[in-house]
Amino acid sequence: MGRLSRADRRRQLLDSAMGIIRAEGTNALTLVTLAEKAGVTRPVVYDHFGTREGLLVELYRDYDQRIVATMRQALGQRARSLGAVASVLTTAYVDGVVDAGQECEEVFAALAGSPETRKVLHDSRDFYIAEFAAALEPFARLDLPALTGMLSAVDGLARAAADQRITRADAIATATLIVKRLAAGR
Repeated sequence: MGRLSRADRRRQLLDSAMGIIRAEGTNALTLVTLAEKAGVTRPVVYDHFGTREGLLVELYRDYDQRIVATMRQALGQRARSLGAVASVLTTAYVDGVVDAGQECEEVFAALAGSPETRKVLHDSRDFYIAEFAAALEPFARLDLPALTGMLSAVDGLARAAADQRITRADAIATATLIVKRLAAGR
């Protein structure tokens, strides 16, 4: 097997880290454990992430990037009306949270426990608010309180679906309705 590019190695390490979290929980994730499970030397892992917190930050950012990539792709293909945009945004977000599952919740909890890494969670929220604002801009100019409330509602519904307290379909339908009504000013 040939040597992996830096991007491919990073992807392998992030996937291995999620595998560790899935199998053993976040507390089992260390850079040493990751190196062992991924079959690489410790310096390779340290070169990519520096610290355990750096690894957790990259795991969470990767999660955000995958959800937004799905949103952007779907928006470019079929979002021509407010209803279509609302549906694309909420479906991508709910599906991303459901697909990420418990592993992402564990990374979230680990990041929330440290003042230094808590900023990552705030940046993530701002990232999604900007994405929602840009997608909805042709139909409505929403202020920060409306966008914050919208994202909070969508996120809460997505997490409820991930926890199987409500169905995926109900989460998407309700989230889509909230986005449409807030964007339409009703």
